[in-house]
Amino acid sequence: MVKEFDFETINIEIPKRNENSHKGDFGRVAVLGGSEGMGGAAILSSEAALLSGAGLTHLYTHSINVEASLKRNPEIMALGINSKFEIPNNIDVLVCGPGLKNDEWSKNAFNNVLKNNHTDTIILDAGVLSFLQKSIKEYSKLESEIVLTPHPGEASRLLDASVEEIQDDRCAAAEKIAEKYHANVILKGNRTIVCSKTLEIYECAEGGPELSTGGTGDVLAGVIAALVAQNVKTLDSCLLAVAVHSRAGKLFKEEIGEIGLNASNLIKRIRNLLNE
Repeated sequence: MVKEFDFETINIEIPKRNENSHKGDFGRVAVLGGSEGMGGAAILSSEAALLSGAGLTHLYTHSINVEASLKRNPEIMALGINSKFEIPNNIDVLVCGPGLKNDEWSKNAFNNVLKNNHTDTIILDAGVLSFLQKSIKEYSKLESEIVLTPHPGEASRLLDASVEEIQDDRCAAAEKIAEKYHANVILKGNRTIVCSKTLEIYECAEGGPELSTGGTGDVLAGVIAALVAQNVKTLDSCLLAVAVHSRAGKLFKEEIGEIGLNASNLIKRIRNLLNE
């Protein structure tokens, strides 16, 4: 049975903050991404995590992107990495994929994830999803809670199926991905599908063509990470992130129209909605 949801109906709350709390109470998020020429995606994802409430946010990226990140968000700890990089043990939630492409730097970044068994939750997004099919044996050894966030094209590669087959039955496609990869799945698109790793299916009633612009998926991944870092359960984090992301797009559409939404603007609308 498919359960429909939106920002009003999900009834998921972020835990209240104690007056004596500190940044360590709200989790440590890291975004691993941004190969050469693709830095914006990883910067947007890390910014979304920061502004959605993560206590500490790191960005591990190609060295060419560090200056841009620090100028835009000095609060984010940006580090240029190479093939010798290892993911620190103190990261609670890792986002890997924004701004990765089919190059050696990106493959090395993903190999670091496959060697990592100390991060509680890993969100695999965007470019990294193209590597999963060829790395299924190594991937299957990960002990972390996994979230996969494909769009239909990426879903087609995960299942070795056509985009038309994915779109003909989006719920079934999300379920197949969840089964095959033992993961929580967000199949992005019109009426985004969320499928838990136990194969519960949810469909978002909001979200339209205003979100069809570069960077919005990177933002979604960062929001999920921030919510998990704040001790929202993984499935609930997926549902709340999709709902608030879709509602932010709807508000833009109502205020301005369907054309010209930029992902940076979406982040601040999401922050306002989460604070409501």
